[in-house]
Amino acid sequence: MKLYTSEIPANRADVLRSKYIYGFWFGVVTGLSFSIFAWGVDAYQLAQIHGLFPWLKFLLGGIPCMIIGGFTGWLSARIGKPLLALLFWLIAALIFAWFTLRIPLQITPRVLSMMEPSLKNFLHYTYYEGFSVSFGIAFVWIGIFAAVTGLLQIPLSDSAIFSTSSFGKIAPMLLAIVLMAISGSTADNLVNELLRSPVYAINSTIQFFIDHRGEPIEPLKSRQMHLGSLNTVQELITPKRKFIISGYDELLGDVKVLARFQQAWVECEILYNQPLSCKQVGQTP
Repeated sequence: MKLYTSEIPANRADVLRSKYIYGFWFGVVTGLSFSIFAWGVDAYQLAQIHGLFPWLKFLLGGIPCMIIGGFTGWLSARIGKPLLALLFWLIAALIFAWFTLRIPLQITPRVLSMMEPSLKNFLHYTYYEGFSVSFGIAFVWIGIFAAVTGLLQIPLSDSAIFSTSSFGKIAPMLLAIVLMAISGSTADNLVNELLRSPVYAINSTIQFFIDHRGEPIEPLKSRQMHLGSLNTVQELITPKRKFIISGYDELLGDVKVLARFQQAWVECEILYNQPLSCKQVGQTP
C-alpha cells in the first residue's frame, strides 16, 4: 500500500475533511455490520419459516445503529485521538447492547401493535429484571470488539485516506465488518436465537402435519414430530400461516408462539423447543 503522508500535510483542510468523511462512513459501515449480524440474519431465517414481519427488527435496529455508528466514527475522526475513540465506541457499544434486548423484547412488540392492532391483545411481552444479566453480557462482548474498533480507527483511517489502492481504502472497513460480525452474532445468540428456535420447532411440526394430513403415521414418528400438540387445532391449520412470539418466561425457555392461519389465531406453547400444546385464541379478520 503506497502512502504519501510525507508529501501531503496531515492538517491541511481538504485532508481533514477527508478524514471526517471517512470516519463517518467507517462508523456507518460498523453500525450496519453489527445490525446485519444482530438482526439481519435473524430476519432472513424468520422469513424462511413464515415469520410475521420478519424484517421489522432489522429496520428498527439497523437505522439507529447506522446513525450512532456514523456519528461515533465522525466524532472519533474529528478528535483524532485513539484513546478517546475507544471511549466513544464503548459508549456506542453500550447503546448497541441496550438495543440488543430492547428491540426484540419491547420496541418491536409496541410497533407491531401499532402496525396491526389485532395483535395487541395477543402479545404479552415482559421485561424481567433478570434480563439485566443478558444486557451485561451483551455489553461486555460488544464492548470488546467496539474497543478494538475504536483503537484502530484513527491509525487505519489515516493510512486509508492516503492510500492509492482501492483495497487500502476499504481495508479498515473490512476489519470493522469482521469485528462487528462477531459481536453481532453474539448479540443474536443472546436473545433472537432463543426466540427464533421455538418458531422453527412449531413450523416444522405444522409443515409435517400438512405434508402428511390424512395419512397413517407411526406413533414413534408422531411423538418425534410432536403432532399431539396440534390435536385441538388440526381443523384450523392451513398452509398459509405466519408466526410471532406472543410470550415467554424469564429464561426464554418456555415460549408461546402465536400462529395466524387463514381463519384463526392459534397460540402454541413451546418448552425448550418442544411443542407441548396449541389452542385457538381468536378469529382472524
